[in-house]
Amino acid sequence: MWTAIVCTCQNRESANSFRKELLIRQQKGLLSSDAVVLAVDDPKPNIGSGSAALNALICVTECLAAREGQKVVTADALYSERILILLLGSTFPFSPCGHAFMPAPKGPQPGEDREGMEVTEVQTNIDKLITILTKFCRNSPPGVWVSSTDMLLEVPDSIESLDLSHLEDAVGALTVAARPEHAMLHGTCKITDTGEFASIVHYGNEEMVKSVTRPDGTCDMLTGIAYLSPRVAEIMLGMHTMPPLDACTYVGLDNGAQPLSLSLFFDILLCLTTEIHEDDYVTGLFKTRDTTSGQLQPDSSQKTVLERARALLWKVLKGNKLKAVHLTGVEHKYLRHIAADVLARYQGDSESGEARVINSIVSPETKIGKGSVLINCNLPNPIIVGSNCFLSGLTTSFLEQQPSSFMSAPLSIPHNLTVQEIQVSIGRGVTHASLSVVVVYGIYDNLMVPYTSDNATFCNRPWVNFFQQTGIQPAELWLPNTPPGSQTLLSARLFVASYTDRANGEAGGLLETLWLPGSIPKPEDLQRWRSAWRVSLADILRCVDCGAEFTKMRDISFELQRCRMMEALRLSQPVCLLPFFHHARVLQRGSDILRTLDEVVSQVIDQENSQLIICRIYACIADMLAFMADQGGIRGGPAANVAWKTAFDLLEKDHFVAATKALAAERDHWINDGPDRIIRASRHYERAGQILTRKAVATARQFINGTPCTPPAIGEAITVTAPARVDLAGAWTDTPPQAYEWGGVVVTLAITVNNEYPIRSSAKRITELKLVLVTYSRDGSVLQRLECTKLAHLADYSQPHAPAALLKAAVVCARIVEFPSSQSLSDQLSSKFGCGFEITCRSTLPQGSGLGTSSILGGTILAALWKAAGEDHSRDSLIHAILHLEQLLTTGGGWQDQCGGLYGGPKISHTKKGLPVLISTKQIQTPPGFVGDLSSHLLLVYTGTTRLARNLLQDVVRNWHSRDRRVIKNMQDLVDNAHAAEEAFTRGDMAAIGTSLTKYQRQKLVMAPGSMPKIVSLFIDKISQYIYGCCFAGAGGGGFLVGILKEPSGKKRVKELINSSAELNYFAVYDAAVDLLGIQYSAS
Repeated sequence: MWTAIVCTCQNRESANSFRKELLIRQQKGLLSSDAVVLAVDDPKPNIGSGSAALNALICVTECLAAREGQKVVTADALYSERILILLLGSTFPFSPCGHAFMPAPKGPQPGEDREGMEVTEVQTNIDKLITILTKFCRNSPPGVWVSSTDMLLEVPDSIESLDLSHLEDAVGALTVAARPEHAMLHGTCKITDTGEFASIVHYGNEEMVKSVTRPDGTCDMLTGIAYLSPRVAEIMLGMHTMPPLDACTYVGLDNGAQPLSLSLFFDILLCLTTEIHEDDYVTGLFKTRDTTSGQLQPDSSQKTVLERARALLWKVLKGNKLKAVHLTGVEHKYLRHIAADVLARYQGDSESGEARVINSIVSPETKIGKGSVLINCNLPNPIIVGSNCFLSGLTTSFLEQQPSSFMSAPLSIPHNLTVQEIQVSIGRGVTHASLSVVVVYGIYDNLMVPYTSDNATFCNRPWVNFFQQTGIQPAELWLPNTPPGSQTLLSARLFVASYTDRANGEAGGLLETLWLPGSIPKPEDLQRWRSAWRVSLADILRCVDCGAEFTKMRDISFELQRCRMMEALRLSQPVCLLPFFHHARVLQRGSDILRTLDEVVSQVIDQENSQLIICRIYACIADMLAFMADQGGIRGGPAANVAWKTAFDLLEKDHFVAATKALAAERDHWINDGPDRIIRASRHYERAGQILTRKAVATARQFINGTPCTPPAIGEAITVTAPARVDLAGAWTDTPPQAYEWGGVVVTLAITVNNEYPIRSSAKRITELKLVLVTYSRDGSVLQRLECTKLAHLADYSQPHAPAALLKAAVVCARIVEFPSSQSLSDQLSSKFGCGFEITCRSTLPQGSGLGTSSILGGTILAALWKAAGEDHSRDSLIHAILHLEQLLTTGGGWQDQCGGLYGGPKISHTKKGLPVLISTKQIQTPPGFVGDLSSHLLLVYTGTTRLARNLLQDVVRNWHSRDRRVIKNMQDLVDNAHAAEEAFTRGDMAAIGTSLTKYQRQKLVMAPGSMPKIVSLFIDKISQYIYGCCFAGAGGGGFLVGILKEPSGKKRVKELINSSAELNYFAVYDAAVDLLGIQYSAS
């Protein structure tokens, strides 16, 4: 969106701090990664918005030219890019770093959940303003946008972007409707019927304002935002070579000129209004501030220069148009130098008067009065805050160093006070120091009113009361040469920067400041106050250490988020932590997060569900490491490095605290060795989580119950066949850990494919004490034949791509042999069975079909093997065994495949939240004849694309552990859709089943984004006229597509479509029919 974002600042020190803040936002993805980010210090403080904008314009244009390798400044970028200039303006007493960095009154706060799902940090005015301007300018032409940051805009969601097509080569100024008394302070506008500005009046008299007031009592007011077309921006860029206008920029300054202060709207753009005359404009009769307002005018020494500047502006700019861009429904707010305005802003429309705590750490024992607002405070010690107080940047950590007898009662802040702690910067280079100064005044005090005025107050009391009570004299607060009109609370030297009677000039703190509001000071305290180095609020604001302020604000925010993260983990709350991890990486505080996550393991170890929490913690550590690695590699990969074996062994023995310490110790060796090592460490933490998931799934083993049966004779084969399954709703809720952390519900259907059971396995006893493992290809030829004579031959059973891995894992799962074991393979076979086994398996379905092949095949292997070994297992027992088998194989996976294939017909399967994992399956009763009708309406299309479900599974499990908000919502949607599908079957409603399928496909794409190949999406569009709905079978990404035809004849139409389309040459329609039997046994 923005090619460059520039903020203007009062001085170089603050410019460095502000640029760092913008860069942090850029690294977090809030600003475009390729945008140029600049912070430009003004030629002098308070130079005016126009001069600041001109200076920023030359600086950013130079930067863009240099980026393109140009040797001179050109205006080329102005015609092709969008540039945003943010005017940070003057200081603001209630926010040391200015209006721009005040926390927004609305929006998430650190540690709060956005939509209940995400840990986030505080949003400031500048964040909100950039978001608003980005939305406004989404469809705008190239050019330069200039915006004040002193105002607050409330923009309705209905405004998506602004239509600027009518501007052409003009200047656009954004306006809002406002009450006249508010508009007078910021710029009242008179707009012609053609949308041009006729005049702009600042601090105008009532007659002027009345002339532009509409019948509804509002008038047009400037917002402080302007759009400069490329042609106008080029003219303004050229001003850096035109004396005296060059004095608005650093160029003039470096050429020896005295800085020239100009306002953007009331000096530069004023000449573009239609009703102004040249003489009036140049001589200042149309000045920005009317003489009747009592506002200061330029002194006589600058008058001549200002007139020359205006004359030149008229010459080069006049003839261009200034047009209004009215913002309907947008509310403009501006805060005066009165704390009560700030309180009102944060209290908003609340009638309860509750206190607002924003980006602040507060002790649970602290009592806060109604209507008070705390911002960026760190108050770990208990205090009492009166009602309607404004506290900013305040800390009480110093109380921890006080003797226990020092405070007999909690520190108390009276009602209606503003108390701020501000970091100030003193000196430069080796003499630089940062002091913390506490200021106190009343929320109703006007900082800008001379103390002699009738309405002037200090701490909400007339100044005379303060002088009488303390004995302090005005001469002690204001220097003799201070003009009477400038002797204000803002300039009063009331606040202690440091004491002369303390070592190293220790700064004054809160305790030594609270006597100012009304207490009668002790003589010794008053004497120390008089002898101290005292400063005014104006002095403080000129020397704010913005870097220290930002650090304080960010440290508080980080600690709040850290505590929220710990709470979310301890209480197993569905809070997404990924934004916080990203934030921690940007701040280079990833190691702090890692240590905190280690600590939480010890905190939860005695909880009932500690194993599940620890599993999530390991997933969080893996996420944090992946963020720290940045581009160190892909997440998936091997994770069996021997350096981690000690920790993994401890996990296997349930020594979770010791294992966590061992993991952390090894991690510390890896994280300083480059991004590649960090991402490898991340993989090993995922492996640690998988161990705990496997142990949780292993609780299903208690439901694996076989009964003894007569084993077959040597050489007699037990053959087990099974149908395939299609999942119709709810899958992904069955996958560990979702299945037991959320609860799973899945509707499946058993089917034959091309009129046969596509899955079969066999097992027979053989005389040799060995294991013969045979895998057949789809056409029946031998694909692999392994003879395992040693226990070591089974060692790679957990590697899915190893030869006969599924058969090996089944042998271990069925406990035909124990692995590992000190007993040899032959000895185990001899002692248990007196024979060996030959086990075979075959599927006629394509690899990655999505029809549950691997799980159902695993079930047939176990069923045949157990039967051959003399043990009979029910379908429910096999279903639980397969779940354990896939964990041993490390392919993960849920339980819906085996439920769908081992039981016949349509059925719904459940697991409840919590351990142990218990799967229950219920066949769905359908109307008579419906199953036959359903078979004729089934559409099964092979898409010719395959994808290993494990790749998808890893991503889904990561998203689940991170509690991605979309995944959490989708989990409930999957459950609801499964129940809807069950009801559709019960009614025999073919169309409703199709609707559930289509909805199910959308839900799968939420769990596994990008898993729909483009060619399949195009195919679905082409067949949509023939089907009620369809969905990829299984995890998605390839394999079979299952649909519900509107008419049985639709299958023929689909075949014709495939045969006539060259791009669908890999697609094929298979015959599918509902199977009511499920798994079948035979002996031969």
